[in-house]
Amino acid sequence: MNDASDRSHISSPAILGALLLATARTVDLLNAAPPRNPTRPLGRHDKDIVAGVETALQAQFPDAPKLIAETVDEVASAIRFVRNRGETPSLAAAKYDAARTALLDRLGVDSAKGVSVWPPTSQTAVQRFGSWNDALTAAGLATSSVGRAKGQLRFDADAYDAAIAAFVADCESRGVPATYKEYGSYAGEHKGDVPSAAAVRKFYGSWNTALTSAG
Repeated sequence: MNDASDRSHISSPAILGALLLATARTVDLLNAAPPRNPTRPLGRHDKDIVAGVETALQAQFPDAPKLIAETVDEVASAIRFVRNRGETPSLAAAKYDAARTALLDRLGVDSAKGVSVWPPTSQTAVQRFGSWNDALTAAGLATSSVGRAKGQLRFDADAYDAAIAAFVADCESRGVPATYKEYGSYAGEHKGDVPSAAAVRKFYGSWNTALTSAG
């Protein structure tokens, strides 16, 4: 694993690049509309996003040019994929956190609390842009309503399980305990995208039972 203690500040374009990469990794390919123009070059804004990711990776992996090049190429391909869909996709914060954990593992990065690493946490995106939906808008994505049962102001069972799994993975990546209090902060930062702490405890019957659902 790489020591993340001296990582540099993550720029806004690099954060957007992480969101777009995660979106491409989680989109439902079976139900997605076909690409409109798969060979269309990246626009200036998207080139800035790719450059931001490259800068973040150069600070994070100064001795791994091959890893940097491969990851930058993957981000560029992800952006083309997202931009050329027949519809504008969205991304729930819980799904982003799960995709982020998988990518950190692939990159061999230890994520510690208070340390800036790429891809950053969803909390970082919220803090930088003001809300999760504002971050999605900045990335050119549709705002998120994933997890709520259609036409209802509640979450379905799968959304509860997904939210807890993503929360536990996020806590592990940041090196903090997955407590009820910590989830309360997490839910507050992802308001509208995940169930509240009180709703989770009511749904599962207890916090320990909720954690058990995450395996």
